[in-house]
Amino acid sequence: MYNRTGSLDLIKKINRNLVLDMIRNEKKISRALVAKKLGLSRSTVTSIVNELIKKKFVVETGLGDSTKEGGRRGIELGFNPKSGYGIGVDIGRTRTLIVLTDLDGEIEYKEECKTTATVEETLELIQAFIQKSRIEKDRILGMGIGLPGIVDSREGVILDVPALNWGNINLVEKAKNYFAFPVYVNNDVNFAALGERWLGSEGMTDNMFFIAIGTGVGGAIIANGELIEGYRYSAGEINRFIDREDLARNRRNDPGEMGAFEQQISAFALERSGISPEELFARYTREEPEAVRIIDGFVQYLSITIANIVSLLNPQRVIIGGGVSGSMSTVIEDIRKQVSDLTPIPTEIKLARLGRDAGGLGAVAYVFQQLQDAEDL
Repeated sequence: MYNRTGSLDLIKKINRNLVLDMIRNEKKISRALVAKKLGLSRSTVTSIVNELIKKKFVVETGLGDSTKEGGRRGIELGFNPKSGYGIGVDIGRTRTLIVLTDLDGEIEYKEECKTTATVEETLELIQAFIQKSRIEKDRILGMGIGLPGIVDSREGVILDVPALNWGNINLVEKAKNYFAFPVYVNNDVNFAALGERWLGSEGMTDNMFFIAIGTGVGGAIIANGELIEGYRYSAGEINRFIDREDLARNRRNDPGEMGAFEQQISAFALERSGISPEELFARYTREEPEAVRIIDGFVQYLSITIANIVSLLNPQRVIIGGGVSGSMSTVIEDIRKQVSDLTPIPTEIKLARLGRDAGGLGAVAYVFQQLQDAEDL
């Protein structure tokens, strides 16, 4: 049955997002010009702007210039990034990063500390962080928590995080005992991808694949502006990619064990040489034969995988992040060339720019998007 009320609510949300994005991008603009550029009625724009002003996302900045015809000057509007804040938490195997940013992603306060043993200790750690930040609690719009494992983002449940021995925990329900603002959870690589999309790469893209190469390997898919999580929240798990050579060498994807792909492409894999990844890449630049052999194999295997991803998903951009990516500037051009030779479908291949902040910033981006979709920020 056609739901007229639901359709009107959707139109209202779309219009509010359009108006807010227009004001945010233009810096200073009048209500009349917003209406003209978006093709909306002045009454619709006025109603939306009044609500945004009430929520303090938009402020009136004063009178603008008069029109060419000498008409009355309109009151200009501006986006207020300090009207609200978001918290991003990136929980790793040994270290946890917590960041607090304004609506533009500007970091107001940041802290990195040792990962705690329990969820409750983590939530207490975040409480202490908020107190130290000195930001008024009622100005915190929400919090995102990223975890290195499988997370039911819809229900807020940690399904399986082997690195921390956490599983079947409703993190969102537990968080309600600690915080008045909404809390969202997701996979840490998904959040790192959202962070790079928001603040890292040159211009936001709606179609991106993110590869995190650290101790293990993870991936995240953004398609048509949406984070793709999959049926069981495991989309992008390229660590489980497998080929005929893996079968020949009896490499399998056993539960609880490293995936076949990350056994070849990860810091763990590179360290089997007895040399750290950073030192391996340094020796590669000095053309030391053993380092050249190892890194050439790494580049070829990674390039083949990226080419297959590009052929499957057709992303505008592939971003390579994670700890190992910090040493890959000397091979990125080679990767681009090999991928180009392996698939006719063009794509941009770039190294991540946000470093260790990506996951925390992406968690904040996720919060703002969830709130915008639900409450028309």
